Amino acid sequence: MPALLLLTGPSAGRRYEVVSQLTLGRSPSCDIPLEDDQVSRRHAQLFLDTVAGQVRLRDLGSTNGTLLNGQRLALQEEAVLRPGDRMRVGATIAVYEPPPVSIVDEPSGVVAPEPEHVPIEEVLPHVGAAAAMYSAGTALLGATSEAMVLRRLSEETVHALNADRAAALLSGPEGLRTAAVSGAASVEVPRALVQAALERKELGRTDTALCSPLVASGGMPFGVLYVEREESPFTEGEGQLLASLGRLGGEAYTAVRSRGEAEAAETPWVTPLGTSRAFRGVVEEARRAAGSAAPVVLHGEPGTGKALLAHFLHGKSPRALGPWVTVECRQSLEAVEVALFGRAGAPGQPPVTSAVLRADAGTLLLRHVEALPRPAAERLARMLARRAAPARQGGEEPVDVRIVATSASPVSRLASRGEFDAALARGLTGFELEVPPLRERRGDVPVLLEHFALRGARQGGREAPVLGPEARRLLAEYPWPQNVRELELVAERLGRVYAAGHVGIPQLPPEVREGAVGQAPRTLQEQVARLERDAIAEALRESGWKKVRAAELLGISRPTLDRKMEEYGLTLERGTRG
Repeated sequence: MPALLLLTGPSAGRRYEVVSQLTLGRSPSCDIPLEDDQVSRRHAQLFLDTVAGQVRLRDLGSTNGTLLNGQRLALQEEAVLRPGDRMRVGATIAVYEPPPVSIVDEPSGVVAPEPEHVPIEEVLPHVGAAAAMYSAGTALLGATSEAMVLRRLSEETVHALNADRAAALLSGPEGLRTAAVSGAASVEVPRALVQAALERKELGRTDTALCSPLVASGGMPFGVLYVEREESPFTEGEGQLLASLGRLGGEAYTAVRSRGEAEAAETPWVTPLGTSRAFRGVVEEARRAAGSAAPVVLHGEPGTGKALLAHFLHGKSPRALGPWVTVECRQSLEAVEVALFGRAGAPGQPPVTSAVLRADAGTLLLRHVEALPRPAAERLARMLARRAAPARQGGEEPVDVRIVATSASPVSRLASRGEFDAALARGLTGFELEVPPLRERRGDVPVLLEHFALRGARQGGREAPVLGPEARRLLAEYPWPQNVRELELVAERLGRVYAAGHVGIPQLPPEVREGAVGQAPRTLQEQVARLERDAIAEALRESGWKKVRAAELLGISRPTLDRKMEEYGLTLERGTRG
């Protein structure tokens, strides 16, 4: 029986068989009820077409849409599910499992002819055009980035045509650029051959060179595949082979690019929020680091937003269009080695591609790198030094990967104490950025509260609640021991529960009410600061939140008031202007 396995979301791990039809939605009456504000009451439906033997997926007019393999279905559009297809509904990702195939014995009394058994390696082609296409197809299917597709394509072309050199070139607004070369440091491509391939979609040829368009189904050429051989002229059959390789490479390049765009769509881009001096400083450092290829280590307390800042850095770098691959280093040694270095196929288990290989021409994020088991750290250090990654077919393959890591402490300090592999620490030498805790950037608390509360409210299609002055004061004074992550959870809950309403002290979580009360100032400096903050807040309320009038009441200048408000995390009430 075909089934749907839920991988993520509120019902992750559950499996539902598609007997006739299944309805997904927030309503308890649905066959697959999902407690998720991003899901409509009746969101999507799967139904079994017994005549065609297919399972179809249909969106039921949901607000946030239904994604199938990263593509949004149109209203009432039906899509046939294939084995391994992934659908996304709100926070839930589910994979479609086809009905199992039964292996049966021959009926009793029936004598079946003895089947012939031939080792698969003897069946596969080893010479000629078929062998060349098989080798190229295998190599391109294993490519994990656009750069890797073109590099492998040029290498396979040299081997297939016994050529001296080959190159893959991409067309752009500024003309052709060389994306990959095999057999030489550079090549010079005759303009006439390029024009024939790009403009007329033709195979261009001379006695010593061939040039074929890089093109995918239904499109126009976006590049060329060029090859040279000096000893003997190319035959007509070799021209056909190059044209086939150009088409195969074009399809592979387009597929990898589309997959990357779909993954990017599932990972929404978020800009770091904050206007405090401390946070603006680290964001500027990240911008400067983005332009370099050197490794970056972001260190700081848990929940400060290190992973978000790492993604921001990737998006601002020249590798922004390349892969973004994340590895969680707090896993067990076996799990983290499989993630980082891949695994060969085994009975019942498909091979796993190394994260280092998948990040080729992009960025690899090592989260909590300080927790990386020592054997994995040593092996990764050697691999980064060789600028190589485990290849799926065995051995190693050269890669161009930018490493970004997050850590609770600077890895150089950990290595000096013997708590981190020294070789990997040297391999991560580059930029070290300290992400400040939220208590050191209190001026950002109001901005973050408003952002996350609005996000929580809009999950239900409503407006954010209005924070009362005392509630705002307590939230600003709360120490936020879990930093931005804790603030995000509190603010989103307030936004969902009290959307379009008012939030006062009673509506705040107990830990915020008790935490703020328990933070009585002890030193003289803290007491003075508390009195100064309360005086400024009182002057703002008395002046109707007019900053010019409040500055006059306090006997200070307007710029001084602005600076003090940022220092103490004070903001004007919504709808007022200073």
